[in-house]
Amino acid sequence: AFAIKIAARMLEEGIYVTGFGFPVVPEGAARVRVQISDALSYEDMDTCLQAFEKVGRELGVLSAA
Repeated sequence: AFAIKIAARMLEEGIYVTGFGFPVVPEGAARVRVQISDALSYEDMDTCLQAFEKVGRELGVLSAA
């Protein structure tokens, strides 16, 4: 599933998220689960968002803006 591919790439970037696809969720409703804690710093959050942007662009989920 595409969400699992995203999760694998995010892990390569040092960010642990979980990808879910069918049959865990309905066909076509794949998701990426992110758990956020107040133990994370603003720097941690920025790092995570930058990784999501990088991976999203690589995999064609985000376009250049």
